[in-house]
Amino acid sequence: MKYGAVPEVEALKFVTTNVAKQLGVDRVAGTLEPGKDADFAIWNGSPLSSGSICVQTWVDGKRYFDRKTDLDQRPKLADERRALIEKARRWNVGASGDGLAPVPAPRHRRRDGLPRERPVDRERNGRDRERPDLRGRRSHGCP
Repeated sequence: MKYGAVPEVEALKFVTTNVAKQLGVDRVAGTLEPGKDADFAIWNGSPLSSGSICVQTWVDGKRYFDRKTDLDQRPKLADERRALIEKARRWNVGASGDGLAPVPAPRHRRRDGLPRERPVDRERNGRDRERPDLRGRRSHGCP
């Protein structure tokens, strides 16, 4: 068979029951039974098939995803996305008029938005002392 000569039911146990047993949580997880914790997905075909599509996802007893609802909301989300892009273009008209004005990052912040920290040296006695900020200087120490 296509699962390494393992029946489909046993292949599913590789990612459910067997894992719960190995982790020692098989009394509370690993199978769908009353009283156990379970997050699960409902598929339109075999969950082992690459052509199957997830129809619903349930986590802690609540439906987190429903394909029908998702498909119904896609046109509304596409309209909202278009409106937001148009609004952003109206506010960010660049010098070239292309609607994409580059926004330079402030020099006192890193690219990820966090403030820069000053470099620190550790002295022989274990105390920290601030090192002068040498960014922008040449490698031989001249300004």
